[in-house]
Amino acid sequence: MSNERKQTIRQEIISHLENGPLTVRDISQSVSIMEKDVYHHLAFIEKTVRRQKRRIHVEPYYCLHCGFEFKNRKTFKKPGKCPGCKDGRIAPAVFWIVSQSD
Repeated sequence: MSNERKQTIRQEIISHLENGPLTVRDISQSVSIMEKDVYHHLAFIEKTVRRQKRRIHVEPYYCLHCGFEFKNRKTFKKPGKCPGCKDGRIAPAVFWIVSQSD
């Protein structure tokens, strides 16, 4: 079996996020999982890196029509529509891991 993982999916995601900013699509392609599963893993990764005095930095989603930024989201999931203009074209958020002091 040549497709065996040497790390868990979450460990792989963490190592990719340590190397630089990625969207959910980038993460899903790099670790070969579905995009909807990435959101679930990010929630647990956030807890893991917090114990290591680090955090997941998020460059927020924003509306491609009016530019509204979704700065205060509690979850990592993509919003459905813009509350300002009700448009559904939302640019992806970008995630990466930084130390707490950054």
